[in-house]
Amino acid sequence: MRKIIKILLSFSIPFGFLFVAYILFLNVDSLSSSWLYILQYSPYLLFSIAIILGGWFNKSKVIFISLILAVFYWSYPEIPSPITTLYSPSHKLRDILSVVVPLNLLLFSFLKERGIFSIWGKLKFALLILQGWGVIYVVQSTDIEIYSYLDTEVSLPLWRGIEGVPDVTLIVFMLTIFILFIKSMTTKVFIDRVMVATLVAIFMVPFLERTTLAFPIFYSAIGLMLVISVIQSSYKMAYIDELTQIPSRRALEENLLKLGGQYTIAMLDIDFFKKFNDKYGHDIGDDVLAMVASVIKDVSAGGKAFRYGGEEFTILFPGKGIDDVMPHLEKLREKVSKKGFPYRKKTAKKSKKTKTNQSRKLHVTISIGVSEKNHNYATPVEVRNAADKALYRAKKKGRNCVSK
Repeated sequence: MRKIIKILLSFSIPFGFLFVAYILFLNVDSLSSSWLYILQYSPYLLFSIAIILGGWFNKSKVIFISLILAVFYWSYPEIPSPITTLYSPSHKLRDILSVVVPLNLLLFSFLKERGIFSIWGKLKFALLILQGWGVIYVVQSTDIEIYSYLDTEVSLPLWRGIEGVPDVTLIVFMLTIFILFIKSMTTKVFIDRVMVATLVAIFMVPFLERTTLAFPIFYSAIGLMLVISVIQSSYKMAYIDELTQIPSRRALEENLLKLGGQYTIAMLDIDFFKKFNDKYGHDIGDDVLAMVASVIKDVSAGGKAFRYGGEEFTILFPGKGIDDVMPHLEKLREKVSKKGFPYRKKTAKKSKKTKTNQSRKLHVTISIGVSEKNHNYATPVEVRNAADKALYRAKKKGRNCVSK
């Protein structure tokens, strides 16, 4: 149950934007005519900002997704276009893009970030241009065979379509939303959650009354979510350690500046980690670092864990004295020592060419040094240095212990 609640909360921000957009849509009559005019063009502005930020921070995924959604927004006949084009938007264009766009969002959500002007970036641009040419050719063609495919009725057990929505379009939306929902739970990346909310909004908006007002409101919300996704991703790169997925040393330094009043700082170190790396390899060592981080990030007593560097971690306890946190650190030390890490060693038999896996659990321990703010250590840096000295005392005592 807790896991389900956690999953639902992870979607609270993107779907919160859609909820706010819906509230605005219900109260749109209170807006003046000038604001309504600006609202019609705000999606183009927000998609443009997302593209600029995506280029600045080298987020090609956001650039391509913003381009796709801007074209899709423009494709609706009721929506004004900021540019004069050879091919005016039409219902035919909208019907085709209603299938093409979800599939493109699904494709680009899975493609890796490989730069904008790299060979991979150029291939992505070429793919979109080729698709654009194909869609325009189909729209202008007098051959209506493709539309008969789009209007094909699907006959499946328990299947019930939605009136006014072609079965093919409905199936495409359902599959893409489902796949991206599963992907977002696996990756836990904000942009993937935004994609789920985006597809829900795209599908939902045509069913709302006064669509000429609903489209700019909801597509503005989508554009704003894409902008936020770039900012969130950039923040994560700056402040979250990529390997352990806990706050990095930069975040630690900023949090130290916020400390005031009573607080305690603990320094942690994985025992004999260099020997462990030499014996099992750096890949296993990285996995162990991630495992230890997953344990210490859930430390109780209001502690917040950071990766200090290498195999060393720091935990801040704002508003806590050293006696308050000692039982929690002991519990943490014991939890790490019992956690264990699954390891499979491949061995080749001399008589056969096949390989067998010897599976066993590796165990690591941590040493902890802890210090609090007092008359001897008045600043966060002094308290941290004192905790670091206490860590060395813990190692001299034999490791796998907590020392003041």
